Amino acid sequence: MQGVSLAEAARRLGVSQSTLYVAVQKGQIPTFRRDGRTVVATGALTEYQIRQRPISDYRL
Repeated sequence: MQGVSLAEAARRLGVSQSTLYVAVQKGQIPTFRRDGRTVVATGALTEYQIRQRPISDYRL
């Protein structure tokens, strides 16, 4: 499973690290431990971005 650090995840999402931590604490972005570090699966970032997109951005 591919994963990125919390700092890298925040950078990729374009949010502050504190905003990312809140989303992680709320269970909106799942994390896992690898080599003693908390990481975010790259797929989880994509899923989070899709869920955060306003409905008006979707085309039918």
